[in-house]
Amino acid sequence: LSDAAGSDLVVAAGGLGLAPLRPVLLAAAGNRSRFGRVVLYYGTRSPDTVLYSGELEAWRAAGIDVHVTVDRAAPGWKGEVGVVTQLMRAEHFDAGSAVALLCGPEIMMHFSAQTLSGLGIPQARIHLSMERNMNCGVGLCGHCQFGPRLVCRDGPVFSLEQVAPLMKIKEL
Repeated sequence: LSDAAGSDLVVAAGGLGLAPLRPVLLAAAGNRSRFGRVVLYYGTRSPDTVLYSGELEAWRAAGIDVHVTVDRAAPGWKGEVGVVTQLMRAEHFDAGSAVALLCGPEIMMHFSAQTLSGLGIPQARIHLSMERNMNCGVGLCGHCQFGPRLVCRDGPVFSLEQVAPLMKIKEL
């Protein structure tokens, strides 16, 4: 988060991926003067799976630009329907100076990182939380291997610059 001081902060979360990013949003809401624009793009399956709905409103009130989309709308849903990357294309941030933090399903992070990079955020400033099922947690078993890296030892957060070539390999 210190890397984002003075810059726009872009947070992209999919489903339960909002939970690990919640402390970032709480810190940004409590220290708005440390950042430029703070933007949250949050996608989930349906309106009944939206996490922290009360906090989403509090974050809006604190000056965070909150965008929520669902895969499947329910009766009465007035928000967006679709994938997170559709929201990003409106570009609510200064790409040249933005720092992006992503957490969610790997496919969502892959396309979100690709979209944000395409919008001009440097790959070194796009950070992905690469959660993997881990057995030992200390880099011995190799269960969490991601190419030449072990998520438990080297991560779990990597820049897109570090993992972009690996993300192109299907089912790695």
